[in-house]
Amino acid sequence: MNAKIVGKRIKELMEKKCITLEQLSKQMNIVEEELNKKLEGKEEFYIGEMAQIKEIFQLQLKEFDELFFKEDKEEDNNN
Repeated sequence: MNAKIVGKRIKELMEKKCITLEQLSKQMNIVEEELNKKLEGKEEFYIGEMAQIKEIFQLQLKEFDELFFKEDKEEDNNN
C-alpha cells in the first residue's frame, strides 16, 4: 500500500462526496493534523481507520479494496 496514493484517492473521494477534512476527522475521532498527515502520505492508515472510512463513505468491498490496495503503476509514476 502506497500511502501517498491512498491519501490522494481519499482526498478525491472527499471532494466527490463534499466532505471536508474537519468533518472527516470528527467522524473518525482523530485530530485534523493527524488525518492530514495520512492524506499527505506521511503516515499510513491503521486498520481500524480504514474500516471507519469504509463505513463513512459507504464503500462496497470492491471499492474499499481499490481505495487501499490497488497498485496503479500510472499513479506510482506520477509521484
